[in-house]
Amino acid sequence: MNTAAATSRRDSIVGQVLDGRYRVDAVIGTGAVGAVYRATNLESGQVVALKQWHAGRIDEQVHGRFLREAAVLDALDHPGIVKVIGHGFVDAVPYVALEYLDGETLESLVTQGKPLEPALAFEITRQALAAVAYAHERDVVHRDLKPENIFLARNGTGAVQVKILDYGLAKFMQPAHDPNKGVALTMTGMIMGTPLYMPPEQAAGSSVDLAVDVYALGCVFFEMLAGRPPFLAETNLELLGAHLRAPIPKLAEALPGIEITPAVQALIERAMAKKQTERFPNARVMLDALQAIPQPALTSKRPIAPDSRVTLPSVRASAKRRHEALAPLLIGAVLLIVVAAFALLLF
Repeated sequence: MNTAAATSRRDSIVGQVLDGRYRVDAVIGTGAVGAVYRATNLESGQVVALKQWHAGRIDEQVHGRFLREAAVLDALDHPGIVKVIGHGFVDAVPYVALEYLDGETLESLVTQGKPLEPALAFEITRQALAAVAYAHERDVVHRDLKPENIFLARNGTGAVQVKILDYGLAKFMQPAHDPNKGVALTMTGMIMGTPLYMPPEQAAGSSVDLAVDVYALGCVFFEMLAGRPPFLAETNLELLGAHLRAPIPKLAEALPGIEITPAVQALIERAMAKKQTERFPNARVMLDALQAIPQPALTSKRPIAPDSRVTLPSVRASAKRRHEALAPLLIGAVLLIVVAAFALLLF
């Protein structure tokens, strides 16, 4: 679907009643594969966020990922995971109604290019780990954790309530629980995820387990504290190569003048270990390690200028998003190089 057609479709359903239940009130946001609306459930009066795919983007893979996301959200009931209200199809186009959240994504904070207050970074990480740990204990791995998918909702007291979004790339570690069992949702050589937060095994197109989420949350934790992602590059291929081969960065180098409790760096290094077996095995174990770190964990030896910013390469703006387009680049010789590098890493 071209941009004009997508915009027309997006705007045309505002004011309509979808599936006999949801009155579409306004557009919240739109992307290449779908749009999100504010809507009202006419049966309950509840305001919801309604996510609907563009009709022109529906294929077997999109259909399968929709079923998987709906099944995951149906199975997960945790205050730190966005709650599903309902889902279905309208003229063969899938939609899912989610709880309506007031706040902002973590992405809106980290893209400012400066560190977050350490206490806030720790609290966001603590809540995110608790929510992901709940999913891990039910054998569900997210596979695309990043600031864009970590929502900071405000409750009545003004405190932050973390909500994990977008389980469209989730994987059931127990195949029997997957509504798409037996259906291939990726093509050979396709890499699913977001390069800035992608562990080596995911970058190499290898099999993933719960440790993929641990790695991504380690990257996000580093970014909140340092004001920049752990690895930076001018191209996505260089970025993937950094995850495969580059040493884990030191917070002390990113934050001159800040005294850092050694346990913080140790936690990041274990979360971001190149080998899956050397990471925290799941989010619960990482959460326990985080909560054992004495506070304050970062102490300023000299104030950081309020207007200080980290200048990021051009890839920062584009690589934050999911890059299914990486697949064609990594098929053939390039993919063989990446896989070979990963194989060497394991031995």
